[in-house]
Amino acid sequence: MKLYSIRPLLFCFSLFLSNIVLAQTTLSAQDRKESKDASESKTLFKGGSSPKIKSFGLSFSPLVQFGQLGPQQGGILALHLNNKWEIGASFLGSMRHRNEIYSNDLRQNFSALSLAYTPNANKLVHLSFPLMIGVIRYQDETILASMSGSGGRFDNFYWRNGRNAFGLQPGINAELNVHKYIRLFAGANYRLAIGNDELPELSGLSGQIGLKVGFFNHKIPSKK
Repeated sequence: MKLYSIRPLLFCFSLFLSNIVLAQTTLSAQDRKESKDASESKTLFKGGSSPKIKSFGLSFSPLVQFGQLGPQQGGILALHLNNKWEIGASFLGSMRHRNEIYSNDLRQNFSALSLAYTPNANKLVHLSFPLMIGVIRYQDETILASMSGSGGRFDNFYWRNGRNAFGLQPGINAELNVHKYIRLFAGANYRLAIGNDELPELSGLSGQIGLKVGFFNHKIPSKK
């Protein structure tokens, strides 16, 4: 793989990691301030009057993606923690081409673990740093060529007998708080495919736009 094709990924990935490091530094400073015993073990889930998880939420995000990978659509189901972190499951798949039964575009789908960090979610317009880690599955041209009839183009058979590669997709989104329960987002990302069955058509730059619908910041009552 040529070096220039990896540079956008490295930039997005380093940006994502830098925000995680910043968040961890902030949490560590708070821990030092709140902890009475320096030897006390630090944990993500902590009971008492000042829990680490102070709020939670749940959202579903339908989205469309366009760019070097062709038009794709899908969605993300995510759990929100402290109105900053998201963890969930996502799926993106190539759109079917109307009136183009045998399109030259490589059809593919991407099933992934979805992570995101949003440092200032309460601002009207803010940035979010998503990361998808999962499996890219694509059609096997040899199997597809052996299938007769136009219906074979859209059968699930070639998905079950297709090939796959490991995928990483970091990105950056701008989000707009349209409503308490609705956020509009748009951004850019870079997908990198890795593995023995990796093809150049599986990696590339894309833009995306979508909605987050759900509740994002339900407070957890503190124990007194």
